[in-house]
Amino acid sequence: MRTGSRLAGGSRLAARTAAAAAWLSILLVAPLALGEPLDAIGAESSHAGGLFDAEAQTLRKVGLMFDLGTLDGGMLSLVYRPTPWLRVHSGGGTNGAAPGVRLGASVSPYRKLGIGLDGGHFFAGNMNGVLSAFAGSDYDDSHLLERFDYDFVNLQVGWEIERGDLMFFVRGGVGYLWSEVPAEGLARIEKLSPLVDADGSVEVLMPSLKLGFIGFL
Repeated sequence: MRTGSRLAGGSRLAARTAAAAAWLSILLVAPLALGEPLDAIGAESSHAGGLFDAEAQTLRKVGLMFDLGTLDGGMLSLVYRPTPWLRVHSGGGTNGAAPGVRLGASVSPYRKLGIGLDGGHFFAGNMNGVLSAFAGSDYDDSHLLERFDYDFVNLQVGWEIERGDLMFFVRGGVGYLWSEVPAEGLARIEKLSPLVDADGSVEVLMPSLKLGFIGFL
């Protein structure tokens, strides 16, 4: 039964990942359909998207990114920008309870518009402290969260602005989180939460927010 649930969960994950990739592809090629070259638009965004007019400069391709997100926690990533409209990133950070890793990509098909798709994994940690910090003194610790790890995917759209060697961005969208409650923990639950399936799998679709900046080297 456990193997079957894992295979079913993997099929659902593959379907959702394929759908997200399809949407990102559509958004990526939309400017071409409108007859506007992406390179030209991206160059304008890179060199004229600041708070003030700036002189054109050589595109800096490598940078460091720091951001905060609802599912990502705090992340520090290495960024590579092969063209003005495309960036890829990979890095690690923490959600306040445990370390995690993440990789993804962003496109800028229009001036000051950024579209991001990324995913990652956080290792097991005690999430009770993190949740109690937001919920306050009324929060009751859950033994299910004492060693809680999860995978996540974000699809976000938002605003970004580049000035000199710095880029700032704010994005919002949807995030998908999934995990699995260990069998010993599942046996201790008297009444399952609506978020926990009978086989112990946890799947949550929720709003996702992110803000951060990139310093190009």
